[in-house]
Amino acid sequence: MVIKTIEDGWDCVPELKEAVETIEELDTYKYEINNCVRVTELDHIVSEMKDLLEEALSKLENIDTDREFETVADAD
Repeated sequence: MVIKTIEDGWDCVPELKEAVETIEELDTYKYEINNCVRVTELDHIVSEMKDLLEEALSKLENIDTDREFETVADAD
């Protein structure tokens, strides 16, 4: 199914942006891991990372990937 939209980005699939926002919540833990900063307990980091990734996956599962988007000129 082709959906015509004036959006030239992915704003037409809000679930996609929601998934990315959830993934970005991992940034604090990524910083700790990548910069050798041990602030958070290991069990908490692992648990939180799993929860956030599961939430992001859940949001991605709800996206109908059979859709195709075509950018069209604004009718104004």
